[in-house]
Amino acid sequence: MKLVAPIALVAVMLVTAGCGSTEPTNASFAAKADAICASLNLAAAGTLSGAGGAAVKSEETLLSTAITKLQVVSVPLDRGAQYEAFLYGAEYAQALLRDLAAAEAAHDSAKVASIEAHLSRVEHDGNTSATEAGLKGCDLIATGG
Repeated sequence: MKLVAPIALVAVMLVTAGCGSTEPTNASFAAKADAICASLNLAAAGTLSGAGGAAVKSEETLLSTAITKLQVVSVPLDRGAQYEAFLYGAEYAQALLRDLAAAEAAHDSAKVASIEAHLSRVEHDGNTSATEAGLKGCDLIATGG
């Protein structure tokens, strides 16, 4: 009976130290990230009706907002590497969208074509990482030009 109090005290100490915290489930993680992506895709569908620098800039801004939200989603340990790769791809796509807007503004069609091809590869890799992380709604995170 005397061991109950010390064991309870150790358990309380572990929980307050963060050792008892639970990581999110794969389902709750995916639901949160997919909801952010769905919001991005809905906003993109409503605002990106045309091509050109204004549409690309809008897309880059939407992607920036989504990335900020996605970066704070709690990730299960077994999905961390894939999710990190997905976020890296989204950030890289964002940088490419900035470059694309600049190339379009400069009317540099060769650079536009090159960036669009690169963006397509980055999107493909990002989509693969999203799928590997268990996400179903993040395949259009970077829709590019």
